[in-house]
Amino acid sequence: MQNIFWTGYSPRQRHLAINEMQQTIARHGDLVDFQSFSDLSITVKIEIEERKVDLLYRELAQQMGMADFPGLSSQATRERVIFLNVSFAAGQGNLKTEIPEVPG
Repeated sequence: MQNIFWTGYSPRQRHLAINEMQQTIARHGDLVDFQSFSDLSITVKIEIEERKVDLLYRELAQQMGMADFPGLSSQATRERVIFLNVSFAAGQGNLKTEIPEVPG
């Protein structure tokens, strides 16, 4: 079974876009892994039933710009893996995560 690769573009603030994306994915499948690249982009790994892939794509396309995907038009229940890379237009490339000092 071949993996599916999608590309998305979000003009929204990164935290809001990620939260909305997580909620959408959770309705249809499972977000099993992610990798952030500063505040520029995120790649997520999604496991989902094949019959739900087209619906997930349509819902994500309502939230952000998505590269074309011809669709699967499948009713199969076998698991598929989707890798979704989302770029954030407002990213600066210099994300700094403040870690508080812990006494000890």
